[in-house]
Order: sequence, then C-alpha cells, then structure tokens
Amino acid sequence: MKIYNSLSRTKEEFKPIRADEVGMYVCGPTVYDEPHIGHARSAYIFDVIRRYFQYKKYKVTFIRNVTDVDDKIIDKARKGLAKGGGPAPSLEDACREVAEKYLGAYHMDMDALGISRPDKEPRATEYIKKMIVFIKGLIDSGKAYESGGDVYFDIKKARGYGKLSNQNLNKMESGARISPGEKKKDALDFALWKAAKEGEPSWSSEWGPGRPGWHIECSVMSSDILGDEFDIHGGGIDLIFPHHENEIAQSEGAGKAFARCWIHNGLLTINNEKMAKSLGNYITIKDFIARHKDADLLKLLFLSTHYRHPVDYTGEKIEEMKKVKERIDIFLRSVNEALEKFEGTYKTKPAIELQEYFITSLEDINIQKENFEKAMDDDFNAPQAMAEIFNIIHSGNLVKMSFNDCDNDRIRYVKLKRARDIVSNLINIFGLFSHEQGKTLQPTEERLINDRNHFRNIKDYTKADELRRILLNDYGIILEDTKDGTKSRRKI
Repeated sequence: MKIYNSLSRTKEEFKPIRADEVGMYVCGPTVYDEPHIGHARSAYIFDVIRRYFQYKKYKVTFIRNVTDVDDKIIDKARKGLAKGGGPAPSLEDACREVAEKYLGAYHMDMDALGISRPDKEPRATEYIKKMIVFIKGLIDSGKAYESGGDVYFDIKKARGYGKLSNQNLNKMESGARISPGEKKKDALDFALWKAAKEGEPSWSSEWGPGRPGWHIECSVMSSDILGDEFDIHGGGIDLIFPHHENEIAQSEGAGKAFARCWIHNGLLTINNEKMAKSLGNYITIKDFIARHKDADLLKLLFLSTHYRHPVDYTGEKIEEMKKVKERIDIFLRSVNEALEKFEGTYKTKPAIELQEYFITSLEDINIQKENFEKAMDDDFNAPQAMAEIFNIIHSGNLVKMSFNDCDNDRIRYVKLKRARDIVSNLINIFGLFSHEQGKTLQPTEERLINDRNHFRNIKDYTKADELRRILLNDYGIILEDTKDGTKSRRKI
C-alpha cells in the first residue's frame, strides 16, 4: 500500500509503527455552527480510509477531536446573549450551550450520513491541564515564552519550520505583521495560551487565567492517546498552514516524533465557487438530506474525484449520482431475485465437483476484485476502485442474462453469488446502502400496486397506467413487468 504523504510530497509505502495496527488522528469540528457538506467530505474521506484499513485486517484506532472553546464559539455565544429572549446566562455558560448544541448537530449529521463515530473523541476543555503541562515544558526548554499573560511559541526555535507547507521562513516573515494587542517577539510566533478577557471562559495557570490556543490541543490529545509517534494525521488541505505546521513545530519542540504520514483532502466548491453564506450557496448537511433523502448521493459525488483533488458540487452532478446508485441498486435487487429463484433447485441436487471449473469461472471477477484493491492500495484511488465495482456488476449481469432452468447453471449460480457478495462487501468499504430509507412498502402503496395489477390482468390498461403514474409521481415507486410477475423498486 502506498499513501501520498503531504510532508514528503511523495507516495510512500505504508509501514505502520506496530504490525497490523494503525493509529489515526484527524482534526474534527469547531462546534459553533451547523455542519456543511464541506465538513461532510473530510469526515467521509477519513471514514473510508479507516474502513479500508479494517478491510485489510488492520486494527485501527481512530481519533477525532472536538474544539469546544474558541473565538468563533465565544462570538456566537455573545450574539445569542445580545438577542436576549430569556434568562441571560453568563458568557461562559452561553459558550458551553453553543458547543453542546452544535456538537449534537454534528453527531446527528454524521449519523445521518452513515459515517462511523471515532474510537475516541476528546474535547479541548477536557485536556486543559495536560495542555498547561505541555506548554510549561516548552517554556522550560526555551521553545516558548510568556508575555503579558499570553504564551507564544518561538518560531525561531523550530527546526525546519515550513517543511509541511513547503514555505520559506524568510519569505513568510517578510509578509507577517503583529496585530494590535499582541505582545510577541516575532510576527510568526503563535499563541499557545491566551490571557483571559472579561467574561470569557478561562482556566487558572501559572501565567494567569486564560485558555489554550487552537494549535496546542491537537498536539496534546494525539500524543496522549496515540503516543509521541503515530501513523497518520489527517485533515483538510486548508489546515496545512498554519494549523498543522504549528502542530509539528510545538510537538517536535517538545521532543516528540509526532505523525509519520500526513493525509490532506481537497476542498469542496459549489458551482465552481467557494461556499459562503454571503453568496447564497451554503449547503448544510441537513439541507442536503432534507432535499435528497439519500446520503449516498453525496458520498458517490465524493467518490467520483480523488480525495486529494477539489470536488465541485452541482445539481447536475447529484442527478448523475442518482443514476450511478440506481445501477448498483438494480444489480443487487435483480441478482438476489435470481439467486432466490434457483437456490431451492441447487439445494436439492446432488453435490458435484466444481473445483476444476471454479477458478476459470470466477477468474474475471476475482481479477476485478484484485484491481479494486490495487486502486485503493494506490493512495486510496476511489474513482478507479468504483470503476472496478462496475466491472464486476457488468460481469454479474452477463451471467444473470444467461441463466435458465437447466442443471448446467450451477456454475453460473456460483459465479453470480460471488459477484453479488463481492459487490456488497466492497460498497460497504464506501459506506454505501448503509442508510437505505423506505425499502418496505407501506399499506397504501401495496394496495395501489395490487389494484394496478388487477386492472392490468382484466386488460383495463387505462386505469392500470393511471395507477402506475400515481405510484411513480406521488410515491416514487417504479413498476417493472416481467415474465415472473410485477417487480417494484423505489426511485432513487
């Protein structure tokens, strides 16, 4: 398996620190607003990476943090207090309410998308004491300094600063400025601890009351849970600088080896524009689910582009994804029906020797499965992997079309079942069909289907066609008349 490492800017062979184990740390949400579909892309990509490692029989420890104290949370709480409308809590209480509200929203949306929860989800506020100890160690070693109640990391003490973002320190310094109120030595020095402002959440420290800077939490949490060196650190490409660059500086400054491999996903645009509320193109995860009723359509859009590349969201592409999903859905349904039809026949037949035919019969499907794995082993190339899934579907469809009632269909039965099982297994890596909605027909729907079939049987095609249109337009149910009777499926 080879993974593109943002630190070396090359594909590297993946060699875990501990055999058959993977430690992953991914930057999670700052909980101050409803999650949008850009957040969904990052969360989904790393869920797929985790699932693929598990498919490869690795034991994965997946950590995703929560930033529950931050300037944005404080600003949101202030605005809420300014609106009034009830007993006014303190700003500290209001911040806590904001964080809890939007962390709950994040969890609900991830569940709606069928994205697995992390093994551990540490919150910044749970790690304040350990952050203080970490910061004190940096001060004692001369890597950081206190200034007016703030504590800054001394960027001049960082070896190789800029190596992740591939930036030159001298050029960065030439464009950097010290903001009013900051008391740091160098414009690039970054805050490890922020002195408390009136009313804001704060914790006691030897430098006075305050709260941690943003970057310090990830260094402390990751090393505490995964160790001073771990396999993979992930996040969006927008976090490379300054967040991840600063994580490396402070962790290495504390004598930790930190992350071996850095994985960064590309960002999402809407109709080739940056998503922003001011542009009116801001789509929350709730908005998407409410409109399309199917999280798989968003996942399939993400799978259509390599994770390191940007992906553009358009309404037309979502319509295309409906057709993509429908191909998978029709295959699985039709194969299950075919297998069910012939299963009883083969169970009652005497056992025959299939071994000499088995390898030849399944050769193309097994090769396609291996090609899927080769694609995923090559830096998680999901678009190519999806193409191999459709190659297996094509092979399965060819077998299904040649099915008949003769004894020679035993080999075809084995092959078709193998195709179905492989497709089901592989799409599970992508978390597809994990949240199917409305598969069971409702009583009203069953009655309309029965009525339609009645009119069709008595050759009243006008009424039969009218009920068929009602089922499609009002209930989203497609009817397919076959020699074995009428089949129904939901429109995707």
